[in-house]
Amino acid sequence: FHGGSKPRDSFYSKIRGSCKVPMLRSSKSLNPRVVFRKSRITELWRKRKITNFQYLMHLNIMAGRTFNDITQYPVFPWILSDYTSETLDLNDSRVYRDLSKPVGALDPDRLSQVIERYHNLDGFPEEEKFLYGSHYSSPGVVLYYLIRQEPFTSMVIDLQSGRFDCPDRLFYDMAGCFRCCMTLTSDVKELIPEFFTCPEMLSNSSNFPLGETQDRTKIHDVVLPPWANGSAHEFVRLHNLALESDYVSQNLHHWIDLIFGYKQRGPAAAAAHNVFHFLSYEGSVDLNLITDEVDLRATESHIQNFGQTPTQLMVKEPHPNRYPTEDCWKSLCSEVPRLRNLRCWTPTKQFGGATNSEAFGAVVSIQVLFDYIIVIYADMSVGTYRWYARNSGNTPFYFKMERLRVLGRSRSVAISPFSSCSTSRSSSSSSSSSAAMLDATTASSIASAKSRAELVSTHLDNLPDKTGIIPTGSWSFGLTFGGLTKENLSRKTTPSSARAIEGPATADLSSYLLSCNHWDDTVKMHTLDGLRLKESSNGGHIGPINCLSMGADGGLMVTGGHDGTCRVWMVLHSNMASALADTYVQTALGGTSGNGNASSNEDGFQCCHILWGHESSVTCLAFNTDLDIVVSGSIDGMICVHSVRRGEFVRTIRIMDHSEMQEQQQQHQHQQTGYNKFDPSLSSSPAVNRILDQRQDVRREIPGVRKLALSSGGLCVSHMDDGMLHMCTVNDVRICSVHAGDRLNAMEICPGGEMLVTGGDNCYVIIRNMRDLGVRCVLDLSSHGPIRCLSFTSTESNPAPQFMYVGTEDGMVTIVDADPAEANNLDGAIQGLPQYRVHDGRSNMKNW
Repeated sequence: FHGGSKPRDSFYSKIRGSCKVPMLRSSKSLNPRVVFRKSRITELWRKRKITNFQYLMHLNIMAGRTFNDITQYPVFPWILSDYTSETLDLNDSRVYRDLSKPVGALDPDRLSQVIERYHNLDGFPEEEKFLYGSHYSSPGVVLYYLIRQEPFTSMVIDLQSGRFDCPDRLFYDMAGCFRCCMTLTSDVKELIPEFFTCPEMLSNSSNFPLGETQDRTKIHDVVLPPWANGSAHEFVRLHNLALESDYVSQNLHHWIDLIFGYKQRGPAAAAAHNVFHFLSYEGSVDLNLITDEVDLRATESHIQNFGQTPTQLMVKEPHPNRYPTEDCWKSLCSEVPRLRNLRCWTPTKQFGGATNSEAFGAVVSIQVLFDYIIVIYADMSVGTYRWYARNSGNTPFYFKMERLRVLGRSRSVAISPFSSCSTSRSSSSSSSSSAAMLDATTASSIASAKSRAELVSTHLDNLPDKTGIIPTGSWSFGLTFGGLTKENLSRKTTPSSARAIEGPATADLSSYLLSCNHWDDTVKMHTLDGLRLKESSNGGHIGPINCLSMGADGGLMVTGGHDGTCRVWMVLHSNMASALADTYVQTALGGTSGNGNASSNEDGFQCCHILWGHESSVTCLAFNTDLDIVVSGSIDGMICVHSVRRGEFVRTIRIMDHSEMQEQQQQHQHQQTGYNKFDPSLSSSPAVNRILDQRQDVRREIPGVRKLALSSGGLCVSHMDDGMLHMCTVNDVRICSVHAGDRLNAMEICPGGEMLVTGGDNCYVIIRNMRDLGVRCVLDLSSHGPIRCLSFTSTESNPAPQFMYVGTEDGMVTIVDADPAEANNLDGAIQGLPQYRVHDGRSNMKNW
């Protein structure tokens, strides 16, 4: 806008007032300080309801920083000062940088030099004097750090007139980079968010020719500190842990004062030695008043290339510090010492269980609301329990049965040929006759409930079968308020609010229950209060819909089908659905929601994208709203990664790659044919293959993907049919693999924690860390049978304590919490509670 900021702001206001922009969620005010003050985000950070990383990102965005502009890229602080030790002790304050000082003031010798230079700037007006001629955040800094990642690599080459810069000036050593930032008067750069999230930036995976230094050192991957053990992922993991440490939490407000607060400008900035070139500050010059074209271009060039200071969010008052850890909310599985205090409670009064006849079979799904728990049983009955945490009474919670209703028949009930011995899906005529047989069976409601429970339990033991059709389970259900309702609630509260709903408990019952795996191959939406059918659609799926995953935003849902595709749906938000839906879906589905109903229906859901990539039936999904990524697994062992809102294919991850298959073939050939060496030509011989096939299928099939879990840090854990657990990143970097020691039916990442929680046929709930999948705690629930599902209290319920809910084969729900009064009770010998142990990470799982 050549006319300045006024035409720009006017144009923006007209767009917001005249157009429907469902994906625009900005504040009504355009003043960053007003937005910051009204957000109340600081209080969430102080109470530890959001992480340090999340808070810094919120501050950067409110201060005008964005990933879309390298001249105003988000800025993060140097956290550590120790890049030479073999080990890193995050409890030692000496390994951290002094966050109360800017980078340029950390070294006393350099500080004395810049102060002397400051006083020698006699020809400058007082308001134009500066300590540092460079800046802590500039396009050069961003390109310096991200030189190994496109599109920044190409931008670096363009900046250097078609080549890379001198190798000695490239980013290739963490310790050397920090040393330069501490000593050189011209280098005061801070870090960028990728140092805490993106290990790929430290690896030259594209093999760019970065050259050699003067001492003949080849520039390739970044040289990492010894404590990172040569692993970029370990470096990022420890670096992120350092950012979230108690030391940084108690001192981060000092750095915020320097970058976003009252020490950014004025006398406080001068006293803190935090004065940069005057053109780097917002509003220091009005470009509209510069009439000389040469001066205007020179000023613009200086602002764009030499760094810009973020918008000042706090002018007068210091930023408050964070509350102590002991006074704030903690995740149930946030740290190993906390696992020693876990307690298990199994309320006796439940709809399910051996002594009750209201609900039959295993607990297949648990959906947690703020004031209610929704339990779905194998006979497709839905139990509603009144629930809330409390500090008094015999238990740390209130748990009471309210009502039990029947949802309807799932595919495992409606199609009798679907059993563990089935080898193919029946034809439509066969399905109809089978359904008729089942209708006759349902003459007695009790017999029908028991039949459904037995069928589901049987099929759960055979997940998935060779047909690629999987039975009803926790993966078949989801709960939502609806996309529009959730959005309206989030607009009225703060980002990442502690609780999106402040009102009567009946608000929970206005939710909707989503379910798939029905006899008519559709996704259905039922009202939670009454289980009335509100919507039914197949979204264009051909055949059964095996699984679904609901996003945390309450609007986006992803389904996986027997046809090898995944579908992205928008639930109860027609404007957003219209904005997201691609033209192919609109054309293929004829502008409908997939079942012939108009897609403009405000009360339904609409398919927005079709996700391609699989060659066989999709068996499981994991959807992370923060990353806008869904990972899907299929029966042939393939894992696909897609972006959700754009509906774009990202990559395929094959856990069993070619080298592993060769190793397996080599082992089998040695065992069966006596060959000592692996001969690729021999393995591909049809004659040898026939021999191996005849010998009990020696050429092992690639195991299917049974379960998936996806963390907000981009780590994907997959459980395969052969019992293996594999952890990799969404960028297909393998981290580790271990054997689960069990056939898992449930696998979840604890919200707000860095722990993986699993449960399976061995009747154990096992808690593993997300570093190497080492076992850290085992809960023995063998008295209740195999574990069927797991669920957690949402982090939005903070500050209420977090609970874990375990559904078991006997139809009972077990509730797990942490007892702060039992810190020294290491053997778990609490009367009436299951035994548990804290695992040392070294013993074989068979011992458990």
